[in-house]
Amino acid sequence: HQISYNMSRVRNKGSLIEKCLEKHLLKNEIKFYRHYKIFGTPDFVLLKAKVAIFCDSHFWHGYNWKIRKKDHKLNKSFWHRKILCNIKRDKEVNQTLKKQGWKIIRFWEHQIIENPQKCILKIKAHI
Repeated sequence: HQISYNMSRVRNKGSLIEKCLEKHLLKNEIKFYRHYKIFGTPDFVLLKAKVAIFCDSHFWHGYNWKIRKKDHKLNKSFWHRKILCNIKRDKEVNQTLKKQGWKIIRFWEHQIIENPQKCILKIKAHI
């Protein structure tokens, strides 16, 4: 029950990785909107360029899932079901937004933390 309690306290907005990317967007004078109300509610939207940016945490979005799913020791079926649903939803969000003419950029947390400037370069390439 402690794990569930801890996980329920994880923020879905204003996370460390979002703050890190936001800082670099601002530093590079890239105009953005946070949590813009379109399907999937991207973390950042560049409205003029019609770019939706998502900051995906390893745990919730199933980074390296084939290997990492073995990390779960407690409540395995619950977490596997939840994370697989998140992976499926991410694909659905991508497909829906692409059909609506959006460019989708997804960054894993390690990409943002280890090399935020590389993320910025990728974003600039889509503007």
